Amino acid sequence: MPPIWDVEETMLMPPKRSLPANGGSTEPPVNAVSERVTIQDVAKAAGVSNSSVSNYMNGRLHRLGPETRTRIADAISGLGFRPNQAARQLKTGKTHGIALVVPSIVNPFNGQLVFAIEQAAVRAGYGVHLCNTMRDAKVEKGFLENLVGIGVTYLITIAPLNTRRGYYAGQNDLSVVAIDAIRSDLRLPKVDTINLDHESAIALAVEHLFALGHRRIAYVTDPLITYSRVMRLSGFRKAMEEHDLSADLIVLLDEAHGARDIADAEMVDVGRNAAPEVLKLEVRPTAVIAFNDMIALGLMASFRQAGMSVPGDISIVGIDDVWVSQLSYPGLTTVRQPIEAMGAAAVERITNPSAVLAGAGTDTLFLPELIIRQSCGKPPRPSGRVGKPPEA
Repeated sequence: MPPIWDVEETMLMPPKRSLPANGGSTEPPVNAVSERVTIQDVAKAAGVSNSSVSNYMNGRLHRLGPETRTRIADAISGLGFRPNQAARQLKTGKTHGIALVVPSIVNPFNGQLVFAIEQAAVRAGYGVHLCNTMRDAKVEKGFLENLVGIGVTYLITIAPLNTRRGYYAGQNDLSVVAIDAIRSDLRLPKVDTINLDHESAIALAVEHLFALGHRRIAYVTDPLITYSRVMRLSGFRKAMEEHDLSADLIVLLDEAHGARDIADAEMVDVGRNAAPEVLKLEVRPTAVIAFNDMIALGLMASFRQAGMSVPGDISIVGIDDVWVSQLSYPGLTTVRQPIEAMGAAAVERITNPSAVLAGAGTDTLFLPELIIRQSCGKPPRPSGRVGKPPEA
């Protein structure tokens, strides 16, 4: 629910006047008139009480009739009324904004999600304070402390790192929406989560490859530092078991293979570094599912450098459907996350909490969608080409 606007806090300070050098009029310019508009002016113009305008500003529309809402809206528009944010923060110690804490917008998925969240926030009348943690727990903790210090009470966090450290548990003044996280980790009295059904996403990829005839399917991921990484690996094992296939073809890169924790600017390189490991597996896979599109694109580039055909020699599936996945050659088959809908839902949980159940919070799970392009085909015949492992 948007912050409350009291009568006292909506008074806007008039601009300072000074005598012009030529001794002319001291009247302010026309564009300064709107700066003196108060909630009382709006009420008078609309022919309603101050409390009715306050109810309108606070979204308590159920207390107002349709005609009253229309008159207030027209008065606000006609007078150019804008609540004084600075005055409100001085009085309440709170700011009308949403903090958005993200590992790194260099990751195309995070960048798209941040953009979707900002669009939804602007439509709801909120500003956004963007913080890139670079997957550094100390940086993330520092951001949280500073945000609370400047009066931010609404937080959307993506793939938070400080969950099991218990730090979020001490932030009882924050209304938190977490993406790529679970409520039990954040240890808050109330938190809402927004997640993709990660296990279903992997199941779609496995089912697609299985239908094409693949029986030797590998899975590639970087360190299991987020909820999504853990759940997608779990989903791979479950999906392979359901098809009576071996789930042993797993390449989990660690720092020794060049997979740094930040793994955002270097995500394509994670795929490049994983390619030799895939081809060294005791059982050569005919298809690979990557944790995300960027790793998949790195795998594809490395396989092709080794003289292998995609999908002639090996098929590849990514997850996320970030925009760059449409530009690869061949086009990357992937499992789409509904990024815009997830971003809008995160903002909705903050701006309209009455729309969801009260209590410990809510868990919203979005379903994935398989996007078929050209990076998957039938498995190669035994006599097909076998590429040598590319150099790491």
